[in-house]
Amino acid sequence: MRVLSLCETAMGGVGIYQNYLGGLAHEGRHLHFLVPAQHSSLIDPDLDVVTFQRRRRGLVALLHMLLRFQQTRRRLAPDIYLFHSTFALLALLLLRLSGDRSPAFYFPHGWAVSNFAEGSWKQRVVRVIEGRLSGLATCVVNVSTAECELAQRLGYRGRMRVIENAVPDVAERARLPEPIQPNTLQLLFVGRFDRQKGLDLLLQAFARASRQRHDLRLNVIGEAVRGGHNPSQPPPNVQLVGWVDRAEIDHWYRSADAILVPSRWEGLPLVIPEALRNGTPVLCSRRSGMERLVTPGATGDHFPLTVEAIESLLLRLDRDELRRMRPACRAAYEARFAMTRWRAEIDALLSEDGSAKALAA
Repeated sequence: MRVLSLCETAMGGVGIYQNYLGGLAHEGRHLHFLVPAQHSSLIDPDLDVVTFQRRRRGLVALLHMLLRFQQTRRRLAPDIYLFHSTFALLALLLLRLSGDRSPAFYFPHGWAVSNFAEGSWKQRVVRVIEGRLSGLATCVVNVSTAECELAQRLGYRGRMRVIENAVPDVAERARLPEPIQPNTLQLLFVGRFDRQKGLDLLLQAFARASRQRHDLRLNVIGEAVRGGHNPSQPPPNVQLVGWVDRAEIDHWYRSADAILVPSRWEGLPLVIPEALRNGTPVLCSRRSGMERLVTPGATGDHFPLTVEAIESLLLRLDRDELRRMRPACRAAYEARFAMTRWRAEIDALLSEDGSAKALAA
């Protein structure tokens, strides 16, 4: 069985997802990945990768993607197709227009409609496009229940299914490190510096809370990627770390008393299960159903997404209370976000070849 997985961008969680899919290859199942050449370094070098040119997002890049998709599918004759994120729907449309009814699974990784202002013309256009094209897939695989509920509420076409994101365990369970700075409350942000991730709101709230509370420290891991920009003058108690090697990220999680996830919208951000696997409490916004991923007082807390609400949260945080949550955070990871569960569900999805062909017929 040959499987072709296509993504228009491999930045962020989508690229990490490709690497996880690569772990499902076994005798009799061969996975191939079609990704932008500019992002190929993000993909495990042991995987079978085909690339197309994408110097920047736009029409030319999409044409390169579709051309290479056609060339690759003719060469490989895949039995199953996996399409990731909005622009990959164009390749799915091309597949169906060619008369190919092979099983094809679409992974939104967060519906694009959430990117736009409620009621705007852009949102209406995107809603029509992704809502209709998703119906061309044999099955739509949502990474969270909230993502699936949004699609159903908007009347999107397609057979919907939920397979929650997961992350592999750390290679070695190290002891909890000492604070980077003693007698401080160490907080962490991990993500892109774009509007979606809400770093702008967090920095405003942090500056205000720091005037009343001098023990707050925030380490920010990430950089501007999708039209975002690096903060020009962050508060003095905020350290901009930049991106760190994947081998180092768990040390940063374990060193933090809590991670802040102030996103405006998400699918299911990988930073939440990554934090929980390290026993780090999660403080997230009440957006995109993220509040369902944590239990207040046990594995973290959630807040309305306003500067005032984040400031209030920062002022009432207690380091000892956060430390007491760590065993429950680790238990939550093992119960819900372990890779064994995700592998079993995706493996079952790919093994539904016979039923998928029947549905597609």
